[in-house]
Amino acid sequence: MRRALLVGISGRIGKELMEALLNDIRYKRITVLTRHEGRRLKNIHLQVVKTDFSNLDAHISDFEGIDDVYCLLDSEFINTNNVSDAELFDFEYPLNIAQVAEKAGVKNFVLLNHSEASLKNNLQKWNKRVKLEGIIREMNFENIYTFKVNGISKPVNAKGALYNLSNKMGMLLNTLSLGYVNKIKLTPANVLAKNMIATVSNNTKDKKEFGPKDY
Repeated sequence: MRRALLVGISGRIGKELMEALLNDIRYKRITVLTRHEGRRLKNIHLQVVKTDFSNLDAHISDFEGIDDVYCLLDSEFINTNNVSDAELFDFEYPLNIAQVAEKAGVKNFVLLNHSEASLKNNLQKWNKRVKLEGIIREMNFENIYTFKVNGISKPVNAKGALYNLSNKMGMLLNTLSLGYVNKIKLTPANVLAKNMIATVSNNTKDKKEFGPKDY
């Protein structure tokens, strides 16, 4: 059975991914790194570690024995309101997470990124995210998966008729608009979480980069 470490649970995707991992029989242990004390997260399969992101080397023991690291740190997707180090969540902190994971021998690293993080975008924030992704891809992990989204929406009933109809209409509109819909569509948190876990658990080797059109 697998062990996962999750960092970045203060946003929609973080909470949804944590619940999905806890409910997945392939995982026997979930470690969550958080800066907040007193989080009421209780589950026999869950370990909550109060973390100093500026000194992650002190937490290397929490990475040992971990199969999969899910890194959701990005000021676009987690709650960085009222913190003085918000910009560090875009590059320094996720890079440190990856470096410590590599030292600890983690096999699989999952990075959540924004679709705007591309070489075509010259804004400093997105340049940082492109650089981050490039550095991580040079690291010594067995598998590195990148999931890009335009934004994350509330969970949906992914098996419901309304969601399936909406998806079909979206694909049609995307075709008619020459791909415009995929540039603005939001990804439901639970759909993204399910895709992340399935991809990593099934060890999908033929594809390791995903974008809004894949969810």
